[in-house]
Amino acid sequence: MSAENSQTQNLKRYKISDSWKDDISVTLEVDHDKLTQERAEMFLRFWTGAADRIEEEDGNAVRAAIRSFGVDAIYHMLGDLGASFNGGHTATHWSHKIRDNEGFGGEDGTPHGWIGIRIIAAEAQSPSYDEVEIKELSA
Repeated sequence: MSAENSQTQNLKRYKISDSWKDDISVTLEVDHDKLTQERAEMFLRFWTGAADRIEEEDGNAVRAAIRSFGVDAIYHMLGDLGASFNGGHTATHWSHKIRDNEGFGGEDGTPHGWIGIRIIAAEAQSPSYDEVEIKELSA
């Protein structure tokens, strides 16, 4: 088995979505040869609340790191007035943009960066004028 085939077998996809609003989500591809338990713990411990995040995933730091990456990606996309794409240049752009943030390990010349995660699709739109309502509240 070639090294390329063994890496391909360790790629898995995950969808991170808002539990209240399913149309806010990001789909990630994870290289599990790179995102090991040790690397995930190193990434998570850069931020406060690492122990709580790992505990939330029943002690699985890899799942906690994937979830954290996805939440951060959604946060940045919504802050940039949203994103909607499936692959292509936009996915590559967002992957680089998130991995370039402090604590994410940056680029290493591979599609998944140091952390072993790349974004392949997203649907994270900010609400439009027609989707919100105004209610007057009593003082």
